Amino acid sequence: MPLPQRTASLTRITNETKIQISLSLDGGVLPPYEPTEHFPAPEDPKEAEAAKQGIVPPKDAHHATQFTATQQITVSTGIGFLDHMLHALAKHSGMSLAIRAKGDLYIDDHHTTEDTFLALGAAFTKALGARQSIARFGRGDAPLDEALSWAVIDISSRPWAVINLGFRREKIGDLSTEMITHGLQSFAQEAGVTLHVCCTYGDNDHHRAESAFKALAVAIRTACTRRVAGEVGAGDIVSTKGVL
Repeated sequence: MPLPQRTASLTRITNETKIQISLSLDGGVLPPYEPTEHFPAPEDPKEAEAAKQGIVPPKDAHHATQFTATQQITVSTGIGFLDHMLHALAKHSGMSLAIRAKGDLYIDDHHTTEDTFLALGAAFTKALGARQSIARFGRGDAPLDEALSWAVIDISSRPWAVINLGFRREKIGDLSTEMITHGLQSFAQEAGVTLHVCCTYGDNDHHRAESAFKALAVAIRTACTRRVAGEVGAGDIVSTKGVL
């Protein structure tokens, strides 16, 4: 019997940002966004009905939209490099992920980036549910040309983040490099995970960042793996405390 799909759909509204996320940790078809006045339904009746059933790729979709038979990804935050990193995170973790955000980018990229990662962390822990049967720990290593990064995650309800990416530039595209670090810290805080991400070496900051997100994706994919009936740990909480 196939395992149930772990999904979440949520909306985060503040005075600074409006963010919607639809997530499936196991790939596949995404649940629809929650109805909200901040993202009106399409005017076309057929498109509006389709949006009630699931995620519809936007007509103005760019490189961070990729729909296949087994995975749906579309990310639009208004910050191109952030979209690129979240696309990579979803693709290589096996998640299906839809994010749309409206933020106060006329100020800077801080609120939009931070709130996007907070919303992603909230969706992640909501989709995980009771955290039974999961592997809990995961490690990933990923190169991108000359850059090499590793990441370790513990789905532990112990939020902590150590991020060492060694950027030399102030910005990559329109994304401040300090916000990459802060964003990952925000994700760990809201998801309730312990997270260590390090770029061991690399000359190009784009490559350093992308290899780090790909390494994190591999770590997440491993940690979220579920043990099935007959395997040690199936149905159990993987903790000597008995809770996560």
